[in-house]
Amino acid sequence: MIIFIQTENLDLCVPSRENLNTWTKWINSAFVRKTVLSTKTPTTTDMQWDFIQSHLRSRQRILLEIHDRENQEFIGVISLSTIDYEARSAQIATISPMHKNSKNLYSVYEARVALLNYAFKDLNLNKVWGSMLYPDNESFLVNNMCLGFEVEGIIHDRYWHDDNPQMAVNYFMTKSMFTKNSYTLNNIRNELSKKNRNAKVTKLRDVIKFLKIN
Repeated sequence: MIIFIQTENLDLCVPSRENLNTWTKWINSAFVRKTVLSTKTPTTTDMQWDFIQSHLRSRQRILLEIHDRENQEFIGVISLSTIDYEARSAQIATISPMHKNSKNLYSVYEARVALLNYAFKDLNLNKVWGSMLYPDNESFLVNNMCLGFEVEGIIHDRYWHDDNPQMAVNYFMTKSMFTKNSYTLNNIRNELSKKNRNAKVTKLRDVIKFLKIN
């Protein structure tokens, strides 16, 4: 295992074959298909390994495994993709379909903060963004808003399922927005508290209502 970034509770590691079977099962799961549009067709372990290797060789993507530092359990994947060094921007994405317990409940967001820090400081980027289907993934969008992401816009009829259109919501964070916040684990827990989440749910729905064309 090769550690690339460490946090208080996590090791973000270079992908290896050790967790390839688990990773491939995640990619083929119905849970991931609801959130990652590129996972609509079956993927074998060989195909997934080819995908990982091609992106590890690319300057436009950083792909890391998320491990629990205490027991080295493989609990997710995080990435920066479409890295544009001229525009100083990149897309962030996370896959972590396993059941969360009280110990690793905030692992995805701790990993996201670590990768944001790397993007803004080490890669000298200025903007990190993401995109998520809505309303199926409202809870995940709300959690990201609690971390300081803001809604940038919506894409009408981004995806069709069962002959019904679904929109996507784009969200973003800039370096200046990131530096205004304190991202200790306790602060992440506080920001993701029920009170803060309820306020963000209201804000998100108000923004969607304003932007949506019926």
